[in-house]
Amino acid sequence: MKCVLCDSDSVIPLGFLKPSKRVFLRCSRCDLIFVPETQHLAPQGEVARYRLHKNTLSNEGYVGMFLEKIAMLHQYCTGIKSVLDYGCGPEPVLAELLKREGFSCDVYDPNFFPAFPDDFYDLVISTEVFEHLRDIRAELNRIGKLLKPGGYLAVMTSLHDEVSDFENWWYKSDPTHICFFGGRTFEWMAKEFGFEITYTDKNNFVILQQKNCKFNINSGLTSRTYQA
Repeated sequence: MKCVLCDSDSVIPLGFLKPSKRVFLRCSRCDLIFVPETQHLAPQGEVARYRLHKNTLSNEGYVGMFLEKIAMLHQYCTGIKSVLDYGCGPEPVLAELLKREGFSCDVYDPNFFPAFPDDFYDLVISTEVFEHLRDIRAELNRIGKLLKPGGYLAVMTSLHDEVSDFENWWYKSDPTHICFFGGRTFEWMAKEFGFEITYTDKNNFVILQQKNCKFNINSGLTSRTYQA
């Protein structure tokens, strides 16, 4: 078994004291913890679970969480005007809040808003998405090609660094969560995909800025080049 992110052979299963319904593999190279493909939910089951979430504008806790992240964007991402909410879910709450803050914001979600954007953005933000990704490398390549030169990628996903008891960590219990990132994972991704980490709270929010840019883009049957 190879790592689904860095392709390393240095992958070992985590040992638990109690029987586990799923296998969790840890890569010693990039520190990603992941569930093998054979244990992923079927797509229809995954979507059904997403629809159970109460992620709406009427959920004060959910909105408050996003407002905290938006405050971080104001502080650490300079010159941001255009934003893409990547993996927005069935109700794009974050996109609405960003618009209220004066940003131009588009949405994309493979299940609920599947039309892939044909534009470039100052910021791509992905909240509670990366832990669900089946092909992280492919998604990072797609995201990188959506960014303007020097653009930002903001990711919200719970990091496993400070988890002393992964076996009983609540975050791993969601069957749609198949990838678990650490700080070292983001450092590896930044180096591999031409980013620099500009901010991390070392808990669940990381902001990266693209430094090594490639802007000749093959998008389906058409090619496009960023022009300021």
